[in-house]
Amino acid sequence: AGSAPQGEDLVCASISALTQTALLGLDAFLTKKPIWHMDQKGYLECWLPENLSVAEFKKAEIIIGTLELGLQSIAESYGRYLQVRKRRWTPCCLK
Repeated sequence: AGSAPQGEDLVCASISALTQTALLGLDAFLTKKPIWHMDQKGYLECWLPENLSVAEFKKAEIIIGTLELGLQSIAESYGRYLQVRKRRWTPCCLK
C-alpha cells in the first residue's frame, strides 16, 4: 500500500489478510468456485460464478459485505493508502 517499506507495510498486510480470507471463504462455502485475478500492482478482481442459488448468493453477499466493512475500516484510518470503490453488484443470475 506504500505506507511503509516493503515487508513492514501494515496497511498492505491488513488488506492482504482481509482479501485472502474473503477469497478462502468464497472458495470454502460456495459449490461453484469464484474466479479471481491479481495483477502485478496488487489489484484484485473477483467474479462470482453465474447461476448461484439464492442460498449461495446470500453466503457470498455476507462474505463480501464483511470484506467491505474491513476495508472501509482501514480506509477510515489510512485513506491516503486505500480507496474503497463500490461497483454495482446485480443479482441477475439467481435461481
